[in-house]
Amino acid sequence: MSVPTITTLGEFLQAGQTEYKIFDIGRCLTELSRDEFAAIEQQQRPYPYPIARQAQLAILFQHKQHDQQPFIWFLQFPLDERGLLNLAARNQYLEYVVSALGHEITGAMTEEQQKQLQQNPYLLTPNEQQRAALHARVQRQQKLSPSIHFETAEAYLKQPYAGIEWQQIGLQGLHDCAARLEQLPELSQAIATEFANYPEAVRQRLAVALEQQKITPPIQNSLLQNLESSDAQLCTDSLRALASATDHPRVRKLINDLVPKATADQLVVIAARLWPVLSEERSLLCYLDAIAALDKALFDALFQDIIALPDIRPLLLSILAQQKQSEAVGQALNRLKQQTQGA
Repeated sequence: MSVPTITTLGEFLQAGQTEYKIFDIGRCLTELSRDEFAAIEQQQRPYPYPIARQAQLAILFQHKQHDQQPFIWFLQFPLDERGLLNLAARNQYLEYVVSALGHEITGAMTEEQQKQLQQNPYLLTPNEQQRAALHARVQRQQKLSPSIHFETAEAYLKQPYAGIEWQQIGLQGLHDCAARLEQLPELSQAIATEFANYPEAVRQRLAVALEQQKITPPIQNSLLQNLESSDAQLCTDSLRALASATDHPRVRKLINDLVPKATADQLVVIAARLWPVLSEERSLLCYLDAIAALDKALFDALFQDIIALPDIRPLLLSILAQQKQSEAVGQALNRLKQQTQGA
């Protein structure tokens, strides 16, 4: 009996008798369905969440029959100019894994196997926030207890004036809280009430945790009010925390209202975390005008970021083809084009 040829990561994981989940961790923590990832691996669709022309992935898997801790691969693959997965890179990674492990990918690894795997160029070293967000999401999905940092973080967020020093709060605890908001209405309401009052260091770390998870209506309403604050940092933190709510019409409206007066940091957050609000022509034109007023390097970086997004790219190319952009945007694009050609 012939062994079926394995050409994709999905096929490899299935051949290894694993249950697996695939997450994008580059922009916001987002689970990719098996069908979605299969289409990406077959270049039938562009990678939906590119960051610096890379796909940043976490693959979580364990054997279907064995009771064991899940394995996690953190991977980074280049994308081509169309946003499609670079198949040569994916194939080379598969060769590394098959060479090191064969098809026994859930067995105990020898020191030599670990060394072989660590020598491939597609491993991603996630930052602390990416790890914390993924751990919190997986623990909640698998109905496991949160980390030991959860109770302190929950107690502080509920009663920030009750004597707990904010320096005692672990980053993982904040991510555990953010991942469990729908199950904890009292905590959700407390965050909605106190978000603007938390010390800035706590609020910024909480915003990073909230942007990776689904927020509740009370928190969403509170954050939207903060978008009108004269405190630029509070406004920026609130923007970040709204990342999961961009399909809501009121969220889109208020963010679009903010764009003409937004700071550089806020415009960066919109491109990096809230890009779906730019999927209408009027919104995108307004955003282009706003970033054209920034310094040259930042305009170039933000324009190249949003034109790589599959949700935005067709509309943006249509605007440029019909020359609907303002004179200021046109001048910035001409400069960028000349700079690129001269490089």
